[in-house]
Amino acid sequence: MAGTIDTGKGRVSPNQIETNTHEFEREFPGDPFERQVGRTIHHKFIASMLLPALGKMVRRSAEAQTAADQAALACALERYRLAKGQFPENLEALVPRFISRLPKDLITGEPYKYRRTDDGQFVLYSVGWNEKDDGGVPGKTSYDDKQGDWVWQYPPK
Repeated sequence: MAGTIDTGKGRVSPNQIETNTHEFEREFPGDPFERQVGRTIHHKFIASMLLPALGKMVRRSAEAQTAADQAALACALERYRLAKGQFPENLEALVPRFISRLPKDLITGEPYKYRRTDDGQFVLYSVGWNEKDDGGVPGKTSYDDKQGDWVWQYPPK
């Protein structure tokens, strides 16, 4: 878990999680049971089974926080639209009347990406687990861990 979460900045590091996972797999190769055949130290057996799941836990937590942040922003955007007749030019226009503060993207530490679209709607997204801005193009799944951005979609597709 070293270096994967910065609570002070409210950020996670997908790259560091992947690096730590590879280091762990090098130290304890094979599947958890095979790693411990013939060994008598039980804490290593338990650790080898549980520790790989920690990286997934961080990603799942980041997904949940991103979904909550995006839902709050989407509600504020809709409140703005109802009051003003259209979505704002930028997210900063929401503060403080429609939302008390703008949440930060857990991956970049920057504001969530936002733009209005030609059809009067908007695109709101996090750069996602690949740490690249794909321009609001989602991966194959909602919170793809290999490609694409984590995009707020309403209604869900």
